[in-house]
Amino acid sequence: MVSYDDNFNKFFEENNFNRRSTNNISISKDDYKKLTKIAEEYKLLTEEYRKIQTKNEQLEEELKKIKQEENEKEEFNEIHEEKEKLYNSLLRTRADFENYKKRVERDNQQYKVYALENILKKLIQHYDDLNRTLSGLKRLENGDSISKGFELTVKNFEKILKEEGIEPMNCEGQKFDPYKQEVMIVEDRDDLPENTIIEELDKGYYYNNKVLKPAKVKISKKSSLQIQKLPEIKEIKIN
Repeated sequence: MVSYDDNFNKFFEENNFNRRSTNNISISKDDYKKLTKIAEEYKLLTEEYRKIQTKNEQLEEELKKIKQEENEKEEFNEIHEEKEKLYNSLLRTRADFENYKKRVERDNQQYKVYALENILKKLIQHYDDLNRTLSGLKRLENGDSISKGFELTVKNFEKILKEEGIEPMNCEGQKFDPYKQEVMIVEDRDDLPENTIIEELDKGYYYNNKVLKPAKVKISKKSSLQIQKLPEIKEIKIN
């Protein structure tokens, strides 16, 4: 780009003018037109330069904004990834906590059932002791008045057990079940089906239809020494 000063200096050099001279300078009409044209061109070029400079500044600002947006976008992506990691970690922690809570609740429930069953076993043991004592009192002479009062106590105890869901097995005459009874005595009985419970030696109990205490029983067994019938001998006639 050619500046105004360059054109102006060139004009004076071509026309042998000295710019430092303090004397008045006289120029022709054509030279004046040239200077006017140069001045107008200079003015136009200056305005164009200013426009270009302004545009350049705008472009630089836009570039800064783009770079800033890219940086912000990159930071946003990093924050988003970090948020996803934290969210997934939170979900895993929450799931682990829920599983832990369920496991603790299940363990607590099992412990409560276990503790309750132990207490109930002790209660039915006392109940059996009371029944045995009552049976002994009934066999005593002149023990009717005592046995009647004691029998009332036993019945009340039995009522409490029933309210708690405890029921006696009463398995005498039933078929032996190894999941419910424990064999203590085996007796040869050909008049009964094999493995029939003859007597309940120690009572068994259910708790909410589940075996709380297995019964100790005596069961039947077919005799291994059954007498075989001999064939009938027909009468033999000797001539």
